[in-house]
Amino acid sequence: MAYSQSKTEAVSTHLRNRFMEGNVEGHEIVVALISMVKAQKIHIDDVAPILFNVFFDNPEGILSALEKASTLVDDELIDSIISEVNENA
Repeated sequence: MAYSQSKTEAVSTHLRNRFMEGNVEGHEIVVALISMVKAQKIHIDDVAPILFNVFFDNPEGILSALEKASTLVDDELIDSIISEVNENA
């Protein structure tokens, strides 16, 4: 069962704080989010808004993290997220 909207927002805030503190790298956030999607904790539609929050609405930062993460996870899933980011950029 997927997280509620408030829990998804809490995840987004937590990841942003950890990123700002330098505790995680961008590609690690992408991998974590993809894992959450595969575990059905968040919806694929939640990923782009979370990334925009974490990266302060910086599409270049998001794309860089996605590209690095693409070496670690399934290309098809990353391509889907990249497409969504490009649509919202």
